[in-house]
Amino acid sequence: MLENTFSNDEATITPADLDHLESAIGKKLPTPFRNHYLKYNGGIPERAYWVSEDFFDPIEVASFRPITYGEPTLLSTYQLMLKKQVLPAHLLPFADDLGGNFFCLNLDSGAISYFTTDTFDSDLSPEENQAESEKPICSNFLRFVQGLIDEDDVDEE
Repeated sequence: MLENTFSNDEATITPADLDHLESAIGKKLPTPFRNHYLKYNGGIPERAYWVSEDFFDPIEVASFRPITYGEPTLLSTYQLMLKKQVLPAHLLPFADDLGGNFFCLNLDSGAISYFTTDTFDSDLSPEENQAESEKPICSNFLRFVQGLIDEDDVDEE
């Protein structure tokens, strides 16, 4: 697969910045995730659409959250979503769509999930809502980034 390039990313980070993130979340990040963020600290992917049989329409990735040097950061988003009981602790939101839904790294398996934030049911517990909102979409981070397609190719899928 071809590399997906990013624009509007923040200042370059160091391995120590990623070590700090790992320490804060209490989990190790997959090597492809670390390598990607050492090259692109957040930003907008050139190829930004995820197409899957599981979704009626392609999902556009609006932007990846930076580790540092921008707001909101990946860590600040994670901590806020945990505090509000929106996300379960095993999902790290690293990107979002235009509607405020998240693309998350599963910290236990390394898989990628799409997490909808606008479907919460007040009759359900936070844990039930979280389970309903999480849609696994890809087995790993590298496959996700490389599997995004260009807007011009959306209709051809």
